Amino acid sequence: MPKRLVIIAGEESGDAHAAELMLQLKKSNEDIQISGIGGKHMQEAGAKLISDLARFGVTGFSEVIRHIRVIKKAFADIKLHLKQHKPDLLILVDYPGFNLRLAKYAKEVLGIRILYYISPQIWAWKGNRIHAIKRYVDHMAVILPFEKQIYQQAGIPVSFVGHPLTEKIDYSLHANVSRLDLHLPQNKKIIALLPGSRVHEIERHMPVLIETAKRLSKQIESLHFAIPIARTIDPEQITPYLKDFKGSYTLIPDQALETVNSSDFCIVASGTASLECALLIKPMCIIYRASRFTYLAATKLIKTNYLGLCNLLENSMIVPELLQYDCNPHELTKLMTDLIKNKNRSEQMRVKLRQLKHNLSAAEADLSLADLVLSELATLPSKKS
Repeated sequence: MPKRLVIIAGEESGDAHAAELMLQLKKSNEDIQISGIGGKHMQEAGAKLISDLARFGVTGFSEVIRHIRVIKKAFADIKLHLKQHKPDLLILVDYPGFNLRLAKYAKEVLGIRILYYISPQIWAWKGNRIHAIKRYVDHMAVILPFEKQIYQQAGIPVSFVGHPLTEKIDYSLHANVSRLDLHLPQNKKIIALLPGSRVHEIERHMPVLIETAKRLSKQIESLHFAIPIARTIDPEQITPYLKDFKGSYTLIPDQALETVNSSDFCIVASGTASLECALLIKPMCIIYRASRFTYLAATKLIKTNYLGLCNLLENSMIVPELLQYDCNPHELTKLMTDLIKNKNRSEQMRVKLRQLKHNLSAAEADLSLADLVLSELATLPSKKS
């Protein structure tokens, strides 16, 4: 009998990672049947979708409230699907608020074997989730090396499978070629400005970034600023901030990786984009400003010393962070001026980022995610036809 998998990916990045896993699995076993929750990526890879929840991009508290009916329907539909078509393995991808609730049902009611890929950030907040994971999850597939030790200490089976971005971001294209493709100047130092992919991030970061760009342009000759615009942002939300900017700049829709690859330096809002900059080995500064309420709440809840993932991974400040009140044009200009002019400092950062990339790569992994899934399936008892 062909093996049956159900994969749950409730937002876009998880949907993309799940689709990549599907493609890898089908290379070695075309008979695997895959269904679940995802989006366009899983559907294009051949999954039978019970819900396309990933297309809604529900991540924050307010988004959950706004889409509560969609989420409840997806949960009810997938419970029914699991009951009627019990899979050999349930693979949960990130999305802990939804997936840990589903894990409880799948394990307690149906006795399904569960693999969880991309751990909840229990090392940063909501650490008590590890108790639910130990109770309901059979194996953790983690993408950050230090997470392995956390689960081992808790007595939870775990494998480090490498970070998916290290395979996605493996640019061999020279920066000058990227500049030609993006119509960027070849003879200037390029600073990529990445304000974020949400409207509130644009509102809080763009004034700081543009004022910093003005000051840097006065202090350092031959600078050009490249500003990638995320798909989630209307360009009209960016252009008002640039109306008084006389410096050299280019707006680039939906090509953040290519923009970063073409740059010499980056200023990036904390998040996945900061790790992408790190994996492209770019000297940079991580910034972030939130509302006063969010900032105060975060300081109470978050247990880590750093916000940037590259710093968390090394447990040291390999990349400078300017957060909240420190995230201002004066401090950012001073920091970037030193980074641009001090070649030793920027090269030391590159050396540390290269080591970071190696530590996250498949070369350091216990095994690949696809091999782990196949190993889990191989341990299951055979079904009679």
